[in-house]
Amino acid sequence: MQNDLVTMNDDKMRRDLKGLTPKGIDRFCTEAMGQKPGQGTRVAVRLFRKKVEDFDLMTDLNRPFREQLKRHALISRLMIDQRSASGDGTEKLLYRLDDGNTIEGVLIPGPGGRLTLCVSTQVGCASGCAFCRTGESGLTRNLSAAEIVNQVFAAQKVAASLITNIVLMGTGEPLSNYEAVKTFVQAATDRHGMGFSNRKVTISTCGLAPMIEKMADDTEMDASLAVSLNATTDAVRDQIMPVNKTYPIARLIQALHHYGRKTNKTVTIEYVLFRGVNDSDEDAVRLMELLKGLPCMINVLMFNSFPGAPFERPDEERVYAFRNMLLKHGFVAVVRNSRGKDINAACGQLRAAVT
Repeated sequence: MQNDLVTMNDDKMRRDLKGLTPKGIDRFCTEAMGQKPGQGTRVAVRLFRKKVEDFDLMTDLNRPFREQLKRHALISRLMIDQRSASGDGTEKLLYRLDDGNTIEGVLIPGPGGRLTLCVSTQVGCASGCAFCRTGESGLTRNLSAAEIVNQVFAAQKVAASLITNIVLMGTGEPLSNYEAVKTFVQAATDRHGMGFSNRKVTISTCGLAPMIEKMADDTEMDASLAVSLNATTDAVRDQIMPVNKTYPIARLIQALHHYGRKTNKTVTIEYVLFRGVNDSDEDAVRLMELLKGLPCMINVLMFNSFPGAPFERPDEERVYAFRNMLLKHGFVAVVRNSRGKDINAACGQLRAAVT
């Protein structure tokens, strides 16, 4: 389903509606089936807002239109193969794709009824960050827009409450799968789609500077941005994040300033602390110098270990001392507690191994 199209036995092609935006569904119904503009929007609302995944159950549509939809379109689904529950309420989901590949996602409960779904955008990852399990086996392929959408549908069916936030922080680099991610963001934030606020949908990147600038210039790619920085010198970042050899820190910071100017949005800076590597007072000073003048908030995270990991988790005392230096100089900085460590669902621990 890479192209969100499925071949039937009679060699006709049916369009997977979950791979289209609400506007795309309306265009498809107009162009492929001769429906009046707006009829496809009704289909999109039933699908994305009401979660109706059977054309026969869209009973407010007339029967001839429903029969047309069955001939020309389909609604795909994604199977949850395994569920793992953490003692802190986090739940890890293993999805099995039609081609046998697997990806992982995480449901993370929060205060005030918040429920965040961590979504994957690729099978594997080519970024190769040394602190992340996802890249151990490299990149297998991009996910289609429908496969990304289907993670939300499948997760909502098993979730204890309504999903309120989506973070594209699962397996893969979202900005390397730009067009599919863009379609997903539009479907997620359209009022005729899933109806999430664009502030509640966050794209996390390892630092693909040109793609950050592309996102900033693209008015149809309206989501929040988080950037994994994790070092204050190119020498250190080269070792832990290979992307830095292509887009060094100065180039990344340039892209972030462009993003801030074009969108007037605050960027979330993700900074994972590794014992004795990037957690010194000197690192905190350099971090503040790098981020000077950039509208941002800083998430300070402790490294989540995994078998064979080349780093160690810092002491909490060092973490809070690092955070406090940032606060003292006027930066917005919070220590993010790891969730789901006991089931390998914390940041950097996802790896969709076939079992």
